[in-house]
Amino acid sequence: MGDRLRIPSRRDLLGVALGAAASPLLGRLAGAEVDRDPPLLRNSRHQFTLLRGAKRVHDVELKDLNGRARRLSPVAGKVTLVNLWATWCEACRVELPIFERLQGTIGDRVTVTAVPTDTADRTKVRDFLESLNVRRLNVLLDPGRRLTSASADEAAPLTLYGMPITYLVDAGGATAGYIMGATDWASDDAQRLLAYYIAR
Repeated sequence: MGDRLRIPSRRDLLGVALGAAASPLLGRLAGAEVDRDPPLLRNSRHQFTLLRGAKRVHDVELKDLNGRARRLSPVAGKVTLVNLWATWCEACRVELPIFERLQGTIGDRVTVTAVPTDTADRTKVRDFLESLNVRRLNVLLDPGRRLTSASADEAAPLTLYGMPITYLVDAGGATAGYIMGATDWASDDAQRLLAYYIAR
């Protein structure tokens, strides 16, 4: 009686099938640890999206709020956050003061450049920033539309997928990825993401 062949139940067969399906997933998760993928960053609606083989941000000529030419270039040893915003954008009103505080606390490792996409009118931009009590943030204007475009097929290095959108550029000038929507860059998840790219 003890040697009788046991017929597998439906539960046994289902367990085997689920185990086989889970194996590739577990393998990918294990591989992610080996590859050291960047930490996950999410806000209320979006998450940080990696870009592979994206256009590089280097030496794009912009204007400061005094009308002087400024080049958007990577800074050796620093991560650059390029925040694209608009004066009509309510979420931008939340995020720009966060960037102001961030630049004040970790400016030795991260540089922030905020670029309005809806206007190059210096007075309008100054008034908008003043209404938010944003005074120290590096804000550059793009009157020639050299930095942004509405489509990834166009020549400009950064694409406006939504508003606001922030691109992370590593110290070598490579655009690592982006996140849309207002994001708390002082959060633990954001700090882990920045630390990951600072250490690379």
